Amino acid sequence: MTFDQVLVFHKIIETGSFKAAAAQLHRTQPAISLAVKKLEEEIEVELFDRSGYRPSLTAHGRAFFERSFKVLQGMAELEGLARSFQHREEPELSIAVDGISPLARLLSLFKSFGERFPNTRLNLGFEILGEAERRVVTGEAQIGITHFISDSDALEVVPVTSVTMIPVMGRELYRSRKLWREADLREIDQVVVGDRIGPQGASFGLLDGGKKWRIGDSNFKREIILAGLGWGHLTEHSIERELKEKKLVALDFESIRSRRLVINLIRLKKRPPGIVAADLWQELLGLSGKSEKK
Repeated sequence: MTFDQVLVFHKIIETGSFKAAAAQLHRTQPAISLAVKKLEEEIEVELFDRSGYRPSLTAHGRAFFERSFKVLQGMAELEGLARSFQHREEPELSIAVDGISPLARLLSLFKSFGERFPNTRLNLGFEILGEAERRVVTGEAQIGITHFISDSDALEVVPVTSVTMIPVMGRELYRSRKLWREADLREIDQVVVGDRIGPQGASFGLLDGGKKWRIGDSNFKREIILAGLGWGHLTEHSIERELKEKKLVALDFESIRSRRLVINLIRLKKRPPGIVAADLWQELLGLSGKSEKK
């Protein structure tokens, strides 16, 4: 049994006749008939009932069609992969994304990108603080999206968007006092996200002298604050509904107030991008309306 025989078999079903299949495959009708005959002889069953005006599948033919469809689909995927190799497309691409980034816009972009480059596996890592930069600097990721930049000499850094970090507290916790001062915040836990950079780990927006609850996940941090177990900074785009429904209360003091953070697109200067990575870089630049000539 050959792939060509299976292809001919499916083309007859698709077009409805041996003659139409021959036309689409640019072969003679006898060649199509011979391919099917050899296939039937090899598996020792008839796949088509030829007694009518048009060939119809036998019971064996229907079973063979259902199973062989997966084979054709797999072969089509392999052919697409081979073409991507010919075009020098990377088989795999890793992107390190800061967890505070506007994910809805990014995921929409990644979805359309994946449809254009189906043979490149896109590995997404959602990181905290300096972890996205670290992965790019060490070569684990080809592109990073982060607000945290410490090694600008080694990196190409392009600001593409921004987020607003708002210090918030759960409604019930806020109502436990008639009046809040900044000093009062030191008496309850500030929920912060910390990473592995440095001996103590790095965090954002710390209140000096206050109690800290350090965790490693932004979504968990949000749930802790909503539950009234502490206060902390959360991205505006992630808590719009909670602020509108007054489940969270925004805080505003002299040193504890909303802050705008720039989100940067980063990659190593010394590492020339591959074809797919270069294309994705251009797509990501579109988040800010910027573009570069290829």
